Amino acid sequence: MFTGIIEKVAQVKGLESTSANAFELVLNNPFSNTLSDVIEVGESIATNGVCLTVTSFTNSEIHFDLSPETIRCSSLQRLKRSSKVNLERSLRMGDRLSGHWVQGHVDGTAKVVKLQEAEAGYFDLEIEPTDFTLLKYCVKKGSIAVDGISLTIHHLEQHSLSFQIIPHTWVETALPDLSIGDLVNIEVDLLAKYIERFSEYKNER
Repeated sequence: MFTGIIEKVAQVKGLESTSANAFELVLNNPFSNTLSDVIEVGESIATNGVCLTVTSFTNSEIHFDLSPETIRCSSLQRLKRSSKVNLERSLRMGDRLSGHWVQGHVDGTAKVVKLQEAEAGYFDLEIEPTDFTLLKYCVKKGSIAVDGISLTIHHLEQHSLSFQIIPHTWVETALPDLSIGDLVNIEVDLLAKYIERFSEYKNER
């Protein structure tokens, strides 16, 4: 479980095919060797919002396996060498929940249709989901994870979502690396999906 509060930004060092539809992703290791910050094999790290398992690491690299399902549902296959990605380690019991509940199980991708500075370091971001049905889980002022970042929906259109990015989020994430037309990973509010399933179940009985 994650919160959508990005801890580190890393760069892609490699993305190699290991089978027909699977890949190995290698990032530089931005975590220190201090006892409180060192990572472990088998732990989960949200990478651009996708929950990935650390398969191996060194002081300079972190390795992950990307399953066929991960490739199908996310934009990770489109990463290039030196691309920047957002990282968040899993939530520990007792941690502050500064964002919202994020599983790292992305629901799909969205295309960046607008990204421009609004005023004094604030940026306007607009994205268009590749699957418009995901918009039914979104509400104005509600939360959504975009490339792993917990963002508040500023405006909701028929086919798109808009956000206003504060200077801190802009500086501390990989958002400046995005361009118009790029795909981002999105995960809608977990509670909205549970409410939908509960309603469906009641109607099935």
